[in-house]
Parts: sequence; structure tokens; C-alpha cells
Amino acid sequence: MKKLSLFVAIFSLSTLTACSAPHQDEVEKINRLQIPLVLPGEKPAEVQTSHIAALYQTNKQHINVLTTSLKNHYLQNTTAKDIFTEDSPVQRVYASLTKLEQLDMINQQYLKDNNEMGLRSINIALQPLVAG
Repeated sequence: MKKLSLFVAIFSLSTLTACSAPHQDEVEKINRLQIPLVLPGEKPAEVQTSHIAALYQTNKQHINVLTTSLKNHYLQNTTAKDIFTEDSPVQRVYASLTKLEQLDMINQQYLKDNNEMGLRSINIALQPLVAG
């Protein structure tokens, strides 16, 4: 009987781990994401405001999609204990959400500065996360 219980426990844990692996990869990718900091230097050739606004909106949409995805996949049944437990997987999700929030703030600053290179850098950094 103990062998059967042990087998069921191991099988259950491996199944749970296998199901959560793709989403954990998303969290890890976001946590490893380097926020591109592009300081405005010399004034580049004039870029159309509509192009800058389009880059900003695309970045903002990608950030919102990733944020919503993380919240839906990981935080639906989260308790206060999960949040404050040391080394909880939920803490990594909150770290990812924080990084996305920082990225959104940088995106807003680049829009305000008309920093096309910065907006383009954010867009390039987000592409692998949005694509897969």
C-alpha cells in the first residue's frame, strides 16, 4: 500500500510540475529581461509623432497582455500566506509584474522624450516574450 501511495504522490508532483513549466518559463524570461535604457543624446532626424505614438502604444499593449497573462495564470487563487512565504513561486510572479511596471514607466518616459530608439529597444526586448 505504501508503494502505491508513493507512486501516486510522485506521479502527481511530476504532473503538476509538467503543467506549470511553460508558464514558469514566461516568468523567468520576464525576470531576466533587461530594461533597455537609451538616453537621449544628440537630436536625431525628426521622426513623425504618429510613428513614436504607434511604437509606444504597441509596447503598452504588449506589457498589458503580459501583465494580464501573469495575473490570470498565477494569482487567481493566491492567499496572503503565498505572498509572504519566503521563496514562494508567487514572489517570482510579483517580481515579474514589478519589472513589467518599470518597463511601462520607461516606455512612458521615452514617449515624453520622443525617444524613438528607446521605444524601439523596448519593442525588440518584448518581442520574444509576446511571441512565445
